[in-house]
Order: sequence, then structure tokens, then C-alpha cells
Amino acid sequence: NVTSWIEATSVSRPAVTSELHVEVPENYAGNFPLYLKKLKLPPVHSEGPTVVHVADDEVTEGLFGVESDSGFLFVTRPLDREEQAQYTLQVTITAEDGSLLWGPQSLIVHVKDVNDHVPEFTKAEYTETLSQGTHADIPFFYLSAIDGDEPGTANSDLRYHILSQTPAQPSLDMFQLEARTGGLALTEKGSSGLDPTTVSHYQLLVQVKDLGDQASGHRTMATPMVLYVDGSSMILQLDYFTQGQWFCDSIVLCYLYGSRVYDEFSHYHFHYHQTSPLTPHKGG
Repeated sequence: NVTSWIEATSVSRPAVTSELHVEVPENYAGNFPLYLKKLKLPPVHSEGPTVVHVADDEVTEGLFGVESDSGFLFVTRPLDREEQAQYTLQVTITAEDGSLLWGPQSLIVHVKDVNDHVPEFTKAEYTETLSQGTHADIPFFYLSAIDGDEPGTANSDLRYHILSQTPAQPSLDMFQLEARTGGLALTEKGSSGLDPTTVSHYQLLVQVKDLGDQASGHRTMATPMVLYVDGSSMILQLDYFTQGQWFCDSIVLCYLYGSRVYDEFSHYHFHYHQTSPLTPHKGG
């Protein structure tokens, strides 16, 4: 049984007929050679033996082959999609003297992604300072993770989860994590219960998994996130502005929000950096 080797390259070349497509599973763990597809080679007229082969640049010699008598395409070793996701083969049939009898026929071999990568957070640990008075349901921080599997597939479709919160005071569910985006926000209980005089910091154990909403999938080890509660932020009422409130971050910058509140800190003296075109009250 004579075996003709097909040489592979990632560079496409024009084909006489339409492209053929073959799929091979990534990192196949079975026996080799792995037979992929029986090629429909046309009958050719030749006075002597014919050879099925490919000649191309940057070849991977011996990676793919075809049995001359059966026409079966095969691969000789496992393929890794992360190394190369696609191979373009140019198949020809020649006479023994090298004269072209048929082809070239373009044959695309796709390496099918398997879920062989565990998602990873971009940091081993996260720290963030959270100000008292932060609004609920608005993300103040985004977790980020990467997955080496094929983008746009379930294998790289990530979901984020909170596993635990320490301490569980004044409520067990002070925080919420948007599963698809990784956006971390306070719950209503968290926004109303955040008090640095009671709890100065929280530790969250968070996790990311792939395969989207499916129950199965690869999961990371839980990653700690430490949140420090800052009580220096305060809400002030400005006399000249009666339709909104300003949120002052550590007595430096003031930001416009939405509803009027009373001044709880009138006994402090503040220096403002104006971020609004409005003219500050002369007493401020």
C-alpha cells in the first residue's frame, strides 16, 4: 500500500474547483494516523502510476497524508488549535514524470476547538476602596478574566460568581456581581448598610467559569477580593443649587447627582475644586 504525503501550509492558493473542508478535533488522544475524510478524487488517464501530493511553501512535511488506493486523508499527530487553527492543503494528481493530471484542489483543514483551557483572572488578588454612600446597582469595579479557547464559542464564554463574603455583616448579600460582565456593585442592603465604623473592609471570594450558563465547565480557584470602606466621602447641600446634590470625593472633587439632601457636615470647612460651569456660593 503506497502512501503519498500531503504537505500543509497556512497560505491559501487558488483552486480549480471549490474548496473542500475537513474538521479535525484538537489534541485528539486516540490512535494515529487519524483518518479524516475520503477524498473524491476524479479518475485520470495515465499510462503509468499516478501520485497524489502537494507542493507549497513553508510546508509541514509528513503532517497530513493520503492513501493512494483508497483516497483517505489522514493526520499523523495531534493538532493544537492555539498553535494553528487552520491548514490549507493544495491537492494535485501528477503522473510519474511529474506532469500535472488534475488540480490543484484547495482543501481546508479546520482544527476544532475543545474546552482545554481553564479561565484565569488577570490578577491573583484585587483590592479596591469603596466610599460610604456609594449607590446600589451601579458597578464600581469590573473583574477581568481570560480564556485561551476559541473566542466567540461556549468554551470561552465566561461567567463570574461571588462564592462568599467575609464578614457577613450587616447583611450576607452586601454585594452583587454581574455574571456576564464581571461588574461588581452594591445591593440595596449594601448601599444602606455600608459603615466603616462597623466594618472597615470586606473580603469576597469570587470565581469565573467557562461554558456560559451550562452547569459544567472549567472553574478557577476562588480569587480573593479585598474591599476597603472609606468614610471620608460625604454628601453636601449647596445653597445656590436646589435641584440636585453634589457627591464630594475625599473633599477634593464634587460631582453632580440628582436629589437635594441636607448638610450633615456644616461644621467642616471645605475647599472645592469646581467641576461645574455654575458659580459657587460665595460662602463655599
